[in-house]
Amino acid sequence: MKVVRMRDLSRGQKERLQRGETDILAEELVAEAYGLDHRPDEADWYDCVHPNTGAKTEVKSTATQIGEKYPARGRFRLRRDQTRSLLAADARGVAWYAFVLYDFEKGEIRIRRAKPSTVSKWVREAGGWNEAGHEEFEKQRKLSVLSVSR
Repeated sequence: MKVVRMRDLSRGQKERLQRGETDILAEELVAEAYGLDHRPDEADWYDCVHPNTGAKTEVKSTATQIGEKYPARGRFRLRRDQTRSLLAADARGVAWYAFVLYDFEKGEIRIRRAKPSTVSKWVREAGGWNEAGHEEFEKQRKLSVLSVSR
């Protein structure tokens, strides 16, 4: 696991964080941490690519606590279609998930990578895929911060 202190972010990164652009910031931090190219518009199932190997990385982010009116523990939203694509790429050993957790109380950002097969196991252990309720994709699973942190 990699840890980035919020106080050590660049000025531009701090501005992104203040504007609530945590998803884009997470992708940029993962690219920086693992030497990847940030390519968020290249495909809908990954955000970053390793320049030498072509390994794809899908970035998911959340905060330890979400919601102001009804606070809850953070969770990562996974999509079944993205996971299928990552599993297919990982059959050739070239795919990752990266989970970025914003801990505002501790002033740090934690990054953890996991292979798609491991993430699929977590989804099964959590009860499998659910209807998403969104037209863009069919099935999803929300994984708690705790299930990804183990």
